[in-house]
Amino acid sequence: MIQIPSSIIQISQLLKQEELLNIEQLLQHIAFEDGKKTATGAAKELKNNLQASRDENPYRRQLQQIVFTAIASHPIIQSGVMPKNILPPIISKYSNGMEYGWHTDSPVMTIDYTIRVDLSITVFLSDPATYAGGELVVHTPSGFVDYKLNKGDAVIYPTTKLHRVNPVTEGERIACVTWMQSLVKETERRELLFQLKTIQEAIAAKDLTSTENLMLLQVYSNLMRMWTDL
Repeated sequence: MIQIPSSIIQISQLLKQEELLNIEQLLQHIAFEDGKKTATGAAKELKNNLQASRDENPYRRQLQQIVFTAIASHPIIQSGVMPKNILPPIISKYSNGMEYGWHTDSPVMTIDYTIRVDLSITVFLSDPATYAGGELVVHTPSGFVDYKLNKGDAVIYPTTKLHRVNPVTEGERIACVTWMQSLVKETERRELLFQLKTIQEAIAAKDLTSTENLMLLQVYSNLMRMWTDL
């Protein structure tokens, strides 16, 4: 499937089948606690879910590392997000009417270390056929967009956007969520760079030494120099 460059990015099969099987085994050894413990301000009244316990647990750490590595190494995330920092993923669980009301995530977060939050990512760990409800809903300029992706798929969106998780009315929804700081702070600039890089790579695949490829690569590189936040 061709990835159309935009500010909201869907990634099919971020996690491979063997990774998902490993995660299923690890989840059996992870305890969950009230998600409100990590909520701040008004979010405490909106957040009704469970999260993996913050008590030290090698199984949780291993699951987090699997997801973290998949995010950090994915080529679309490298070109579309240009991550400078990625927080350790949080493992969340929704069932029995649990939901997370409309909210925006904090602009600065600390999970082991502190970052400015530019983008959010949800990695779906449950088969969508096994639960009802539980859609991630993002408010975009064109309206409300629902995401209920296949197991192992992910969606990335600017953290500036209002979003919610609909109530889960049947079954159980498990997902990993985390946040990223980009080398390029502004959403519009990231989207433009993603578009340029996608076109340049398509041209390079046909003729690496073409004038068009070299000119686009020069423009992309110079814009990165202008806009990169180090």
